[in-house]
This record gives sequence, C-alpha cells and structure tokens, in this order.
Amino acid sequence: MEETKRLEELWKEYHENRLAHAFLLETNDMDKCLEHLFSFLSVINEVHDKEEDEKLKNLIFTKQLPSLVVIEPDGQNIRKEQILELKRCFQTKPIFSKYNMYVILNAEALNASSANTMLKFLEEPEDNILGFFLTNNKENMIDTIKSRCQIILDYYDSSLEQIPSVWQGIAKSFINEYEVSGRDAILYQKNVILPLVPSRKELNYLFQSIFKIYESLYFAKLNHLEVNEEYQEFPFLPKKDALYFLKQMDYLAKLLDELNYNVNVNLFLDRFILESR
Repeated sequence: MEETKRLEELWKEYHENRLAHAFLLETNDMDKCLEHLFSFLSVINEVHDKEEDEKLKNLIFTKQLPSLVVIEPDGQNIRKEQILELKRCFQTKPIFSKYNMYVILNAEALNASSANTMLKFLEEPEDNILGFFLTNNKENMIDTIKSRCQIILDYYDSSLEQIPSVWQGIAKSFINEYEVSGRDAILYQKNVILPLVPSRKELNYLFQSIFKIYESLYFAKLNHLEVNEEYQEFPFLPKKDALYFLKQMDYLAKLLDELNYNVNVNLFLDRFILESR
C-alpha cells in the first residue's frame, strides 16, 4: 500500500503536542490495530511511576479503565443509545488517566441516528477527550463523521502463510548486522544472506520475519523490556526509541507490498539497507 502510515502519525502528533481530538483508522486487521492503539493510549497516559503505569496499562488492555469506552456494533448497527451512554460517561473529568478516550470498532456500522448523535459530540470537542474510529473501509463511513477526523491508514496483512522457524534466526542475525554495522551490512547480505534467498518466496520469509522482530522490539520499548534476557541479544535496543521501530515497520510494510511483484533479490536487499537508514 503506497499510503501505509501505520500509527506513526499518532506518535508524531503526540511528541509534537498537537494531538487531534478524533482519528479514523482504516485497517485490515482490527485486533492488531486495537492492540497497537491500546499500547499508544497506555504510553500517553503514563504518570512515570512504574507500578501505577503497569496498573493503568492492564486496565486499558482489559477494557476496565473507567475513562476508556470501547463501542462495538450491537447486531448490524451501532445504536444511538450507545453514543448517548458514551456522552454520559464523559460528563466528568478522567480520574485515573489524563484523557477520556473512546474507541468505536467497525465504525462504518454507525447508522444515521447514531452518527448524528456522534456528530454533535465531535463538533464541540473537549480538550481532554480523544476519539478513535476503526474501520476496514473508510469509504463506507458516513461523510459527516469522516470529515471531522484525521485519517490514518494502518496496514497489517494477517493472511500470510506460516513462515518456517529457521527464518527467525536468519532475520535476527541480519538485523543485528544491519543495525550495528550499518553500510558494512551490504557485504554480509551478499556473502551470507543472498545465497539463502534464491527467489521471492524466501525473500518474503526473510522480510516477514524481520517485520515480526521489529514489531516485538517496538513493544519492548513501549513496555520498557530491553533489560529482559530475551532482548539482550539486540545490543542496539537501548539506543533506539519506539518511534524508530515504528518507522522501520512502516518501511517494511511498503517493501512487503512490493514483493507481490517481480523484484531483483540482490537489489531489493541492498535497497533495504541503504534506504531504510
């Protein structure tokens, strides 16, 4: 997907202190997108107390935080009464978090009545309220709602075939060489990696495995896990922040999309090493 942005834009706005009040996220993997969104919400509400932040994160991921409302369709539609209940929940300031937050799953299920009620909510946004509309097709969203949201395209491909476990180790070595050695990693990929990827199939295995590792490192940074034993084999981890790994995942998603077409394996590997830096 050319317009793949994942959740990078959310992090950018957060770091620049200019978060919008409502976002529309289009994704083809609702569960994975929600997981990443919950991680984002955990971080932006941190109070920098390890014990308290862990409690907050657990409440968010279990959907038990009073200031977080997750709405799903009731049957075929999201009903007006569900939006009215959301408004009632947010009549008071948040106590356990910095924001009152709502997430509407399958937001294309908003019908005319519920969308109109939601619209009134969006037209008079409050500073401490953040909203997220998740959909698998933004074109199915009611225009009046869509026009009042910042749109982020969040791409995950969950339909890939099972990757042989051997590629995990190969990808791990490749990543360490790439991150630590920089441009010298080109020699490593020519001498070690290239013989292992004679076709697009093996190249796909490699880059899917690389993506999964970067994804785990991204969550490690969010959850402050770089001191854990399983992450000690990545010496570069303490020097990078979560946004770095998110950007790498964004670039890898674009490369994986290109693998649907004919590519020169050698040039493809060189390009990853050079361009992603």
